[in-house]
Amino acid sequence: MTRSRSRDRFQNTIRRVVLILVGVAALGSVSLTSLASLVTTDRYIVTDEDVVDEDVYVTSVISTIEGVVDGDLVIFTGDLTITGTVTGSVTVFSSGSVVVSPTGSIAGSLNGVAVNATVAGNVAGDVFVTAPSIVVSNTGTIGRDAMLLGGTARIEGSVGRDVRGRTLRLVVDGTVAGDIDVATQKLEFGPDAVVGGDVLYRSPVEARGATSVTIDGTLTRLPAQSNFVYGIILWLANIVGFFGFVVAGIVVLWAVRGTSARATGNVLVHPFKSLVVGIVASIALPLVIVALSVTLVGIPLAAILVLIGIALFIIGPLPAVTALGHRVLLGRGGLFGAFVAGAALWRFGIWIVPVVGGLLYVLAMVWGIGGWVLGVIATRRTEPVAATLLPQRLTRSRPEGSNDSASDAAGPSMGDQPNA
Repeated sequence: MTRSRSRDRFQNTIRRVVLILVGVAALGSVSLTSLASLVTTDRYIVTDEDVVDEDVYVTSVISTIEGVVDGDLVIFTGDLTITGTVTGSVTVFSSGSVVVSPTGSIAGSLNGVAVNATVAGNVAGDVFVTAPSIVVSNTGTIGRDAMLLGGTARIEGSVGRDVRGRTLRLVVDGTVAGDIDVATQKLEFGPDAVVGGDVLYRSPVEARGATSVTIDGTLTRLPAQSNFVYGIILWLANIVGFFGFVVAGIVVLWAVRGTSARATGNVLVHPFKSLVVGIVASIALPLVIVALSVTLVGIPLAAILVLIGIALFIIGPLPAVTALGHRVLLGRGGLFGAFVAGAALWRFGIWIVPVVGGLLYVLAMVWGIGGWVLGVIATRRTEPVAATLLPQRLTRSRPEGSNDSASDAAGPSMGDQPNA
């Protein structure tokens, strides 16, 4: 009866949360549609004869703007190509390429995230883009500032004011009317580069080609970082991160202590099975997300799975870390004590061996994900917690001559375990 009431309360809470979210979404959609056009489609196309005379919010797989959008464009899409005109600003979240073609024009600013971003047309305002590859081609113009964050950035066209950002490589072979202030691993100047202001760059190496270009201001190179200050900040970040992980882990272990105990038990009792399940789940999850994201109906499910993936990246290692602490403490300390001990040893290993620290994290995460999957299944089947995780007073409470196994001792204790 206790388990049933607990389950009913949990289900009622879930229903209330869902109703609240639906209500908020409904209110938000009413206010949004009263101000702008909300479009959800596989392919969003504004033909060269169309004029959209309002702000537009779009969710699509492929998007093409050939005509005119007389307002702002906010879009979640795969690929976006602008060959027409947007009289406002463009905010884009893309899983593919964003291209402003030579005939394309944005009267406002271009802001967003993409895999590849190319400005071959005119952006009258600012460009603030995060992408592994960013190109301002020789036909591209940016009226104001360019803030570039990503891998390789090339400026072959013109920028009306300043260029700022952080990149792995920055190539300037066009005109920058203002200053350049960047942090980069490698700065290169092409033969056609012209800089109207100062160049201040933070890099481990000298800029290449700087002596053969026109720079009206000063050229200054600063160290890539201050080792002492950076070391202190990194040390403090590690300490704060460790305590944050411990606190979050304890909260999660307590909130779903039935499932977390079973997940840890599976890592302890069935280590190989947990590892295999974790590998399969870690490979299958991104594949399912990609498969769902290419269909309109599957996009909401893909978004939910992305959130689940983010959560697993954070709390995935918990069962494996707790199992490690359980072994180190020889079964003493309980679930929380084992987690704290395991977390300390695990994070110390990551810090002390930085070369393989990432591998240690991935191993614990994959192993732990397998434990979570098996733990959820065990919870649904109301299987008992592994006897090795039970307090010794329970496993030793029977007479010495009893024929009951330790797993039998685990069975009655499940009445006190929450079915979370």
